[in-house]
Amino acid sequence: MPLLRLGAADPGDQREMKHIIIMPDLGQTSSEAKIVSWLKQPGDRLAMGEALLEVETDKATMEVEAYIGGFLRRKLANEGEMVAASNPVAILTDTADEDFDQDVRPNPKSVALTATVAREQAVAPVAVGGNVAAVPAARALAKQLGISLSKIRGTGPQGLITKADVEGHVSQHENSASVQGSLHQTKAREAMAALTSRSKSTIPHFYVTVDLDMVAAEAWRSSWNQNHADLKASINDCLVRAASAALADSPRMNLRVVEGKTEQQSSADVLVVVGVDSGLLLISVPDPHADLVRAFLQRMKAAVHSAKEGKIPAAGGSPLLAISNLGMFGVREFSAIIPPGCNAILAAGSVREQVVWRDGRADAVKVCTVTVSADHRVVDGIAVAKFLERMQFHLNSL
Repeated sequence: MPLLRLGAADPGDQREMKHIIIMPDLGQTSSEAKIVSWLKQPGDRLAMGEALLEVETDKATMEVEAYIGGFLRRKLANEGEMVAASNPVAILTDTADEDFDQDVRPNPKSVALTATVAREQAVAPVAVGGNVAAVPAARALAKQLGISLSKIRGTGPQGLITKADVEGHVSQHENSASVQGSLHQTKAREAMAALTSRSKSTIPHFYVTVDLDMVAAEAWRSSWNQNHADLKASINDCLVRAASAALADSPRMNLRVVEGKTEQQSSADVLVVVGVDSGLLLISVPDPHADLVRAFLQRMKAAVHSAKEGKIPAAGGSPLLAISNLGMFGVREFSAIIPPGCNAILAAGSVREQVVWRDGRADAVKVCTVTVSADHRVVDGIAVAKFLERMQFHLNSL
């Protein structure tokens, strides 16, 4: 996409210019992030896509990459500071010595950063306290736990200390259950408490519950899994795909309110709630119904696997519908709290057999009870009912 070069007189002006770098939106539960460390210093040259700083959200430690190249001239936030999304964090210029002394203010059109989860084996060794080399995620965890990296033996390339090495050290020497477990669970619970409290206090929830007929979906899933042992589909995969397709058919469910104005969203993105040891994570899946089945399942598996390993992918899409499934735990039905930024959340229970009367006789069918919690400021009951009708249609058409 085109980049805004602040200070340009017109699109054809090729003069040297400055670029204000802003903090990106790092996810559904994170409106701000703490700067863990700067990976570049004023005067350093920065290539487009090169890591500029390392930040920590309530869920993960991430590296943040610049979306444009240049020379880092000024850092606008210090290590340890919390910075809200869209606030400026740095100034880059095209050359190393041009004048950039201008007023710096948040601008939604400023050049944004791309956040990527730190990949342990792909990050170059970083010297820490002498000759100790460790990846950023390992350094952040060791700092949080008060552990000296010099005491840890690295198992990565050339003795590089990985996050797993720090966790293994804690397990052997520092009582992992009380230190590491407490750290992650406390942060996850704090984030979820803030999330749910804000949602329930600001969003007027209402609820619609139906039993979805899962006979056709179960038949499709059974057939697919028999023929694709390497990439099996779950009930949750069926629900996510059908819900996305139904959302694409339901424009009244896919409205976004921005500064009091209603905007129609064209994509049918879904926010999937994933359970991990430390609590719940929210994973954005752009347009799940748009891919072919194999590509969709591969994308779902990869996203869930990354989440369970603590590697949160950068947010994709703009989901207005979330999906939470407790059916695998035998839960029959429940209602869920709408995540901020969404209009609704679909809570799915277990698939169970139920006797129904058809043409004067009793038939056993498989049903799944789902409850949609919706924001009454944006969505009404008729819109939810029609959405659920379309979801049933797409479950029958998998």
